[in-house]
Amino acid sequence: MTWYPLRSRRYHKAIEITEAEADLIIATSKDSVTEIVVISQAEKWYDVRSMTKGELDAFSADLERAKIAAESEKAQKSLPN
Repeated sequence: MTWYPLRSRRYHKAIEITEAEADLIIATSKDSVTEIVVISQAEKWYDVRSMTKGELDAFSADLERAKIAAESEKAQKSLPN
């Protein structure tokens, strides 16, 4: 069974941003629902200032599932037939 997390990922309020934007948000942000303002994974950055703790947990879990699925797919492709 193959699971494709990027296609079935839930909607999240996180906004993909550049690293420069992330640096600016980290340096200047004072308004956030939680203390977390930016999340990064796999060289992608996300503005998460408007997300609640529950939303952050779900988003982080989805990012981790996507990472594991990508690593698994890469490993499958590297196996000899």
